[in-house]
Amino acid sequence: MDQDWGAIVGLAPAEVPQLLVTEGSWWRREREAQRLAELTDVRELGAPDWWWGRWRGVPVVYACVYGAARTVEPVHVLGQFGCPVVAQIGSCGGLAPGLRPGDLVVADRIVAEDGASAHYGAGGAVVPDAGLVREVLRRAADRDLPVHSGPTVTTEVLLRQPDELIARWRAAGLLAVDMESAATVATAGWAGLRAVSVLHVWDDLVIGRSWTDPLPETDAIRRRDAEAALFPLVLEAVLQVTG
Repeated sequence: MDQDWGAIVGLAPAEVPQLLVTEGSWWRREREAQRLAELTDVRELGAPDWWWGRWRGVPVVYACVYGAARTVEPVHVLGQFGCPVVAQIGSCGGLAPGLRPGDLVVADRIVAEDGASAHYGAGGAVVPDAGLVREVLRRAADRDLPVHSGPTVTTEVLLRQPDELIARWRAAGLLAVDMESAATVATAGWAGLRAVSVLHVWDDLVIGRSWTDPLPETDAIRRRDAEAALFPLVLEAVLQVTG
């Protein structure tokens, strides 16, 4: 380890999480309340906004960390401490026709256009763990969740995605864009974790509908339901594979 991370974050060797779940969201307090309700024995670690708990007795850490520069930190630290798997969850902008609010996107390749991924050895793209991707897809199908898999892209900023950039992403056949997944997967590769990204579609960049635009009520419900489903989905899928 490059630091005594156990002492710094307040983790004993017996408390090493078997899964780290990172989530990118503006609404950290809402997401924390929603996600931590699934866990027992919850406590905040020495790093603010990193929460340790148990899911069916298995140690897990959840961190709502927005953007690539922040998401790498728990992966960097907990990977060195022995955590074997990280799952990135959150929202994404749809780039492919036919994606609806609330559809899930499970990346099988992520183009790295953020600033953090290169610091962890990413070239042009990173690849999530194929076994975890398959298991998430299977579990999503079992839950009758609409799910798509394919290449995605991670970008650096939310509010500056000009039309020519979106056109380039679409021409490359990318399904969706987010702000964390490539960095999470790149850091996982550096630190020796397996990694998967599971996102739900919010905005639609094909038709120019922003996440700030109100959704029809049926789509809004569909999106909220998908967001709620992400955490239990990855808990079951990932810990089934690794447990």
